[in-house]
Amino acid sequence: MRLKHTLAACVAAALAALLVPLAATPAAAATPTTSDTVTATDWTFEGHMDIGWRIRPYSLDPINITLKDTASDGYAIGARLITNGDNGRIVWRMRTIPSGQATASWTTYASPGGYISSAYFEVCKIKVSTGVISYCQSSSVMSAPFDDSSV
Repeated sequence: MRLKHTLAACVAAALAALLVPLAATPAAAATPTTSDTVTATDWTFEGHMDIGWRIRPYSLDPINITLKDTASDGYAIGARLITNGDNGRIVWRMRTIPSGQATASWTTYASPGGYISSAYFEVCKIKVSTGVISYCQSSSVMSAPFDDSSV
């Protein structure tokens, strides 16, 4: 009888030793991220992106976008991601906030079907009455924040 209790205690201790590190793994395995903020020279808008890079980046996931419009001037604010890689330069869909809305946020991803060597984003001011882009400001060019050349 004592052998069964000892064996059960050993099994429980072994399982606890295995399960505790597994529970901590998601925090330790956070996606490597690059970030940048673009602010208009006239301080009328601001855009921020956090870009999660996957190993051998064939996708960027997650991409967190935040836009802020600080002026009621008849312009909407938009942001778009631009990637460069195996499939050339891809300009992704513009995310916009309407004129008069203060802030908006999105979480998305980009998977162009090939290796992604770099990415950046543009924050644009768009005339509401015509839908024409007045001007855009670009972030810095970002690359994977790790070296995967040996993979």
